[in-house]
Amino acid sequence: MNRREFIATGALAAAAPGAETSGQTVSAPAADFRALFPRLERERYLAAAAGTPLSTFTGDALRAYEDYWRFGPGDGRIDTIRADFAATRSGLADLLGAKPNEIAFVHCTKEGEQIVLDGLPSIRDGGNVVTNDLHFGGSLGNLLGLQRAGVDVRIVANRDWRTDIDAMREAIDDSTALVSVALVSNINGNIEPIRELAEIAHAHGAYVYADVIQAAGIVPLDVRAMGIDFAAGNGYKWLFGPHGAGYLYVAEEHQGSALQDRVFPGGAWANYAPWVETPDGALDPVARSEPLDDSRRYEPGHVGYLNYAALNAGLRFVAQVGVEHLLAHSVSLNTRLLDNVDASRSECITPDPATSPIVTFLLRDTDGLGERFAAANLALGNGPAPRERGPGSPLRQRPRLRVSPAIYNTADDMDALAAAMNG
Repeated sequence: MNRREFIATGALAAAAPGAETSGQTVSAPAADFRALFPRLERERYLAAAAGTPLSTFTGDALRAYEDYWRFGPGDGRIDTIRADFAATRSGLADLLGAKPNEIAFVHCTKEGEQIVLDGLPSIRDGGNVVTNDLHFGGSLGNLLGLQRAGVDVRIVANRDWRTDIDAMREAIDDSTALVSVALVSNINGNIEPIRELAEIAHAHGAYVYADVIQAAGIVPLDVRAMGIDFAAGNGYKWLFGPHGAGYLYVAEEHQGSALQDRVFPGGAWANYAPWVETPDGALDPVARSEPLDDSRRYEPGHVGYLNYAALNAGLRFVAQVGVEHLLAHSVSLNTRLLDNVDASRSECITPDPATSPIVTFLLRDTDGLGERFAAANLALGNGPAPRERGPGSPLRQRPRLRVSPAIYNTADDMDALAAAMNG
């Protein structure tokens, strides 16, 4: 099947701007999906957990928005863009098991989490925050900053690289305001026992936040059934979108009540001359406008619209291929790798590779590994948007290798990786 024939199956058509999905999933060999990702002509890219390469269908969506901004709203361009944004919001809702009015657009995952941390009165009133060391490192760094500022933050250590549910239960008490975790850990693919955690948290009157960036689009989700109150993610990993397409889920019963809109409260109006001809004596001199009555009340104003137009294409692709199929493919490749890798050299620290798209290894011997990766054209750590970072940990961490194949990867990719890891 060549690229034109693959397009005819409907997968790319469903990903196109403004297109409707048929409700039928598409199954095809990974080699056929590879044609949609030009970067794979140059390397074996096995780092979806860092970010997926830009696809041809995402590029088409980017150009459609660029045409709208370049040429204006005429010739139906504005209708296409409006439909894209509405479809992006509803597509994210469908993926999470939520409603469109529970989805806000934010710049990144951490911003979504910060909105929750800032908006819960129970934290400001002295409530504690419970997390664990398999949460995203950037979130832990932020929580440690809150801890230095006086917030009671409790970080529970893992047990054998999986969530220690007993220790989490012990840390959560009647003063807990929020339990904040990564649903699928970026460290090692650990999947949180989220339903059990939510039951524990809710029994103490606490709320649950889940970072779902490593879950959405690759692991089946139902935030309601899982007991998740708030969640956030971004589009550039398993959703085949770009950076800057973050989203925040807020259960509708918490909007404007349990979670206040303190960070982005809307606009304000001057209630005195010369702004108004007759001031309203019932209002303050500067009156706040009423916020929207859905999740958009948490949005930071203008977001990266271009990124959401592209994310819509990624969401359509995920819907057309099917989350269950995407996960099964990744798991099958990880299983093949585990069967062939030398465990004495590379110890798997993923608790349950049969359910996670990510497998991580502790490496006992890294001599020559980089050279072997380069010779085999393997890419495992460089995402699509590298950036300058500050100094790393003052402690020497044990060397780890994270592997995260996606729908475009093949058995040959995994065999090449196993050979390079085995030396």
